[in-house]
Amino acid sequence: MVKKRTVIKIISLLSAALFVVGGFAIKEYNKSKKYLLMIENQYSRSFEQLNSSLNNISTAMQKVVYVSSAKKMSSLSAEIFSEAELAKTAISELPMGESNISTVYRFLSQVGNYALSVSKSITSQNTLTSKQREELKLLSDTAQTITKVISDSAIEYNSPQQWAQLVENRLNNVIDEQGLATSLTQLEEDLSDYPTLIYDGPYSDHILEKTPLMTTGAREFSVEEALNKAKKVVGENNDLRFADMQGGKIECYRFADNSVNIAVSKLGGYAVYMRKNRDVGESLLSYEQALSKAENFLQNMKIKNMIDTYFYTDNGVCVINFAYLDGQTICYTDLIKVGVAMDTGEIMLLETAGYLTNHTERAFHTPEFTSNEAMKKISSDLEVRETAIALIPTDSAAEVRCYEFLCDGYDGNEILVYINLLTLEEEQIYILLKSDGGTLVK
Repeated sequence: MVKKRTVIKIISLLSAALFVVGGFAIKEYNKSKKYLLMIENQYSRSFEQLNSSLNNISTAMQKVVYVSSAKKMSSLSAEIFSEAELAKTAISELPMGESNISTVYRFLSQVGNYALSVSKSITSQNTLTSKQREELKLLSDTAQTITKVISDSAIEYNSPQQWAQLVENRLNNVIDEQGLATSLTQLEEDLSDYPTLIYDGPYSDHILEKTPLMTTGAREFSVEEALNKAKKVVGENNDLRFADMQGGKIECYRFADNSVNIAVSKLGGYAVYMRKNRDVGESLLSYEQALSKAENFLQNMKIKNMIDTYFYTDNGVCVINFAYLDGQTICYTDLIKVGVAMDTGEIMLLETAGYLTNHTERAFHTPEFTSNEAMKKISSDLEVRETAIALIPTDSAAEVRCYEFLCDGYDGNEILVYINLLTLEEEQIYILLKSDGGTLVK
């Protein structure tokens, strides 16, 4: 017979074990609950940002249609561009599942850039063409359509409980028939006749529809392999998880945690974009220090022969545009953007779509004319300060190699002029816009 003392000892040990297991279970439950709450709050913030930005875009687009002054057009186009970038970031952070939102994303990419393009046109011509007005009206109508869908969804997604249910549905692979992803998928079908825009800008349809050179024929990566790539880019101190698949010309796996989104191409395993979400503090770094951080980041990614071209600073993040240097030729077609937080030097943003789409080994022709001969084609109102060789994109999505002349204009502006080194044709002219925040081209 088992002694009473022994029974008591066994019961005590079992009770202790159950207490430990129970305590562990409660700890894990609380940890999971905290993690889910963070996800719900992130979704709520992203959705509110998307809704707000789309409303602002819609309002600004309605005003743009009636603009007649270059000054007001410039102001509105800058606002539309900024809000479109915020909306793109927000929509990338929402649980879209495998829904196809390529048209919505294309609209957000185009609307700001087209407005900037029209702003440039009205500055030079001091008026809008009838075609531009019609296209702006179409974009305005599209903005209102998308805004209404998002605003209607806001009625449903105005509480953490709704996001909690959506998270649970996603974890259990339950399709939300009334959810945001379903609404946006239906919106894609409704926007099937969304107009094609051909204009002088980086997001013109003929550029977006190019087949990416670096992913074509590349090996297919698994989710696990892509996740490992993502962690190397973001840094090991993260809790990245698979979020969804993203379609388009570069099909991607998207990974996220509560503070970062990153997409890795299914073919080739390349980082396509990365955005971190945090408030950036007081700027403590110089541009040279930010550039050094960005260059080291690209070197760690094994991306070589990139040189900085232009930069701008927005909300404490210095976004540096890098172009591939092929021998002595600056390939502005092969672009990468890197954003550096000016408080700590943390890498906040990465965009490589231009590089992945255009980068390839090239065999350049020997110039038919010298730079001195090309210089004679430049206006007498310009004084050449620097000369280089550059590869620039054309409106037809091709590439043309030119002499690049950095000039001083008669009015004090800095001007870039591109002269074809095979034909001496004047291919492009840009005005450099410099401010304390950086340099942009117009």
